[in-house]
Amino acid sequence: MAAVQLREELFREMNPMLDSEVMLRQMLVFVRGLFAQQQVETKPDTRIKYRVEAVSPLLEKWSGCVQFSDRERADDPRLNAILSK
Repeated sequence: MAAVQLREELFREMNPMLDSEVMLRQMLVFVRGLFAQQQVETKPDTRIKYRVEAVSPLLEKWSGCVQFSDRERADDPRLNAILSK
């Protein structure tokens, strides 16, 4: 079917509902939902995908055991960037 034919059929189906405020509200919600769904489907995935690797139990037990002073953080911009994440 051509776009014009589809549009005519859509309006033919909607015509009886155009007198009812309740039906108009339901149609608006449905159409807005279709548009929102289309935006989600066409939006490219911009998230960074990380590879998850297992950590040795010997290293994992030390997780969170290191502390840095405010002075150390201020003196090292790389350390500050890492700890601010």
